[in-house]
Amino acid sequence: MPEDVDPLLTGRGGLSYVELDEAAHRLHGLLTSVAEGQIGRPLLHEFHIDVDTAASQEPTPPPGYRRPASGAITTTVDVRSRSVPAAHTHVRVTVWPALGGADVVDLLAEREGTDHRLEVRLDEIHPEATDAVRGRVNDFVARQVALVVTELNVAMQRALGRPD
Repeated sequence: MPEDVDPLLTGRGGLSYVELDEAAHRLHGLLTSVAEGQIGRPLLHEFHIDVDTAASQEPTPPPGYRRPASGAITTTVDVRSRSVPAAHTHVRVTVWPALGGADVVDLLAEREGTDHRLEVRLDEIHPEATDAVRGRVNDFVARQVALVVTELNVAMQRALGRPD
């Protein structure tokens, strides 16, 4: 690579930004499929869940990361209790690809409004997801599902006028 080319414009790990974005989409797909597998019938029976995976220009990337030109790689989930409609929560998880020369991990999955993050190296997801990253994704998703259920339980207790 010529020395006069800005490393922030060249991607990472020998991949172009387009290829890095494809790896970010692969991670996003893995997160989504694991979440779908973990949300069982008891949750679907009690909660109404709306999921949106459209790209968004709204979230701002953390330092060292970037929003792809097509939009942030995001899943937004709105969950509402069927038995206590006032009880609801909103979750957004975004996968951020790193800037070319930034000193950060290649991909970052981040739950908005929290410090819940999953850092993934390119070699864990490209060309295919490794068993190790699948396990880490499973754990990350399980924590988020458990937290959402807890948040909804608290909201239900509040809506019913009971102490937390």
